[in-house]
Amino acid sequence: MAPAVFAQPAASDAERPVYRQQRSDEDWSVLRDQARRRDWWDPVKFVPLRPDRTWYLTLGGEFRPFYERYDHYNWGAGPEDKTGFYLERLMFHADVRMGARARAFVELKRGVAFGRVGGPRPADEDRLDLNQAFVDIRVGPRRGARLTLRLGRHEMDYGDGSLVSYREGPNVRRGYDGPKVMVALGTWQLDAFVVRPVETEPGVFDDGAEPGQRFWGVYATAQRPTLGLFGRPEIYYLGAAREHARYDQGVAPETRHTLGARSTYRKGSFDYWLEGTVQAGSFGAGAIRAWKHVQVYGYRFAHVRLQPRLGLNVAISSGDADPRDRDLQTFHPLFPRGLYYGYIDSSGSLNAIVVHPSTTLQLAAPLSLRGEVFGFWRQRTTDGLYAQPGSLLRTGQQSGARFVGTLAQTEVTWRVDPHATATVQAGYYWVGPYLRDMPPARNLTYVSAKVSYKF
Repeated sequence: MAPAVFAQPAASDAERPVYRQQRSDEDWSVLRDQARRRDWWDPVKFVPLRPDRTWYLTLGGEFRPFYERYDHYNWGAGPEDKTGFYLERLMFHADVRMGARARAFVELKRGVAFGRVGGPRPADEDRLDLNQAFVDIRVGPRRGARLTLRLGRHEMDYGDGSLVSYREGPNVRRGYDGPKVMVALGTWQLDAFVVRPVETEPGVFDDGAEPGQRFWGVYATAQRPTLGLFGRPEIYYLGAAREHARYDQGVAPETRHTLGARSTYRKGSFDYWLEGTVQAGSFGAGAIRAWKHVQVYGYRFAHVRLQPRLGLNVAISSGDADPRDRDLQTFHPLFPRGLYYGYIDSSGSLNAIVVHPSTTLQLAAPLSLRGEVFGFWRQRTTDGLYAQPGSLLRTGQQSGARFVGTLAQTEVTWRVDPHATATVQAGYYWVGPYLRDMPPARNLTYVSAKVSYKF
């Protein structure tokens, strides 16, 4: 739930863009000045298309090999693979800037999986497809209020990615088809969209809108702190409709309205963010009444050796009170990033109470170590256990136990240079009384190693 801490860039690099996870957010216009070009990839980051250099092309991409191994996947319910498996991601994009008013962005993706017993998971494989393909049209003055209309397939990511994200952790990322309007008004950025999530298919150029799903919303973000001690606020409304929504209570059409607010604050070595979310709508003939609350606190000892950062995250989301009635109280995370509570893909934010202390150490300028522990409980013992995307893993109607289990994990991250990052992760999950009531219930071990190279 919190990123690794890296050393700050040198002052000479402060004017240069950085490689972002969401590559469409990058702006390489600073390289219009050739004196600022120092990297061997810089010639393809700014390719003039007109003599006045107001139109230019940017090329970029990513290569990410990824080894992953589970021992007792899904606590023994999934396929066993003692040797692990290999995932590989390739991405390439072209960004054409046509002055200050227009832009076209295209990004290709390829994800493949080798050697996994049981075959690839849904987000493991997509042999070749469009991840993004959109045009931007800007209206308004360069300073002050301005509007950007985005048309096509694009990524979206808001807040910490727990409700709307492009799914960075898994091998294949997620896009959305449809229009989005972005309005910059003073210190606020307001986005409004009506889209359909893109379904990942394993073939070549066969991804399309996910059947039976619609998604719309408005998300407002303050660009700088405006509430004093309450920091920088974000306010949102998100609407989603699914024709076949499945919970422990059953399967039915669902329309869900999500209203929430989030605020982040940072001063010196201390930071926190708070978020509250409520959901209403309909599930079959019943009504939806759900909620979630998150508190995250961190403190970094900047003047102590290894600069330790201590963190504490506490989150609670509602579960269904009675599976025999027609109403539903299970919170749903809509379209979250793939991995939220730890590195394993079986720990979701539905019907959950999570306590998560963590420590990050800066071992050297490019090297960090992170250790963390998660404790998981069911918020309602009348509801089941869910994975982060929202899929039901096990029913809750055959056990009255609340405690699910404990996950301890560690991560070593080496930022080799501005392009390459290497990460090794390991985790161990001790099953609790609820899982022991719902066998198989074997302690789980996880190991992974990946390298990401971006240009």
